[in-house]
Parts: sequence; C-alpha cells; structure tokens
Amino acid sequence: MEDDEGAEEQERFSHRQRLKAAVHYTVGCLCEDVASDKEVQFSKQTIAAISELTFRQCEHFAKDLEMFARHAKRSTINTEDVKLLARRSNSLLKYITEKNEELTQFNIEQRAKKKKKLEDDKTKSLAPAEAAASGRDSSAPSPGAEAAFGEGRQEQVRP
Repeated sequence: MEDDEGAEEQERFSHRQRLKAAVHYTVGCLCEDVASDKEVQFSKQTIAAISELTFRQCEHFAKDLEMFARHAKRSTINTEDVKLLARRSNSLLKYITEKNEELTQFNIEQRAKKKKKLEDDKTKSLAPAEAAASGRDSSAPSPGAEAAFGEGRQEQVRP
C-alpha cells in the first residue's frame, strides 16, 4: 500500500517537474523574442525567476478556477469561470470574451452545417424510396420481369 502511494507521489512530482520545465522553456523563448525586438538581454537568473513566478501564478489560477466551479456546484470549469478569473484585467477579459463569442459563433455554424447535411442526406435517401413508391424508379423491375421470375423470386442462371 505504501509502495502505491510512493509511486503515485513520485509520478505527481515527475509531472510537476515536466510542467515546470515546459514553462521555463516557453518563458525562455518569449524572453529571447523580446530581447531581439527590444535589444536587451535577460540573464539566466531573470528567466528562472519569471518562470517560477509564472508557474506559481498558474497554480493559483488553477485553484481559483476549481473553487469558482465548485462554488457554482459544478465539477467542470467553463468560460464563465475563466472570465471571472480575468475580471481584474480589462484587456484580458475583453480578449477572452471576444474569443468565446467567436467560438460560440463557429460552433453554431458547424451545427447548422451538420444539420443541413443530415437533412440533405435524408432527402437524398428518401427520394429513391418515394420514386419507387410512385412507380418512377428506373432501377425497380418492371411488372413483366416479376412475372418472368415467378413473383419476385430470381432463378439461378447456369452457364
């Protein structure tokens, strides 16, 4: 039992370290971009400090988002939680709201396309059935052909 808990703890630590490394790498890349644009240099200690602060802030964000969803008696974090988190930064809140509206509009369009396609497919599949029912289907056997094969049974033709 202790081995399982130890292994689980080790795995969590490993995931955490990999996340920290990913944040550090991303911060380093961003610092390089800024350095080339602004013609300044960032020391390794500065990049490490920014990375650590970023990681800690993300942990706080994750806990806050979890609490917002829990307060709303939900187990899933949604965009309203993210907007609540971003409420202190007007530009970030505006950006998130715009992106959310874009995604909502895109999803509505996708659903409309899917619904139209399903309706078109349904119409296409009903058209041959309606034509057969009205006697206009060219692929349906003629009444004489049914008589020749004995009431719809087909005889085997041997070479």
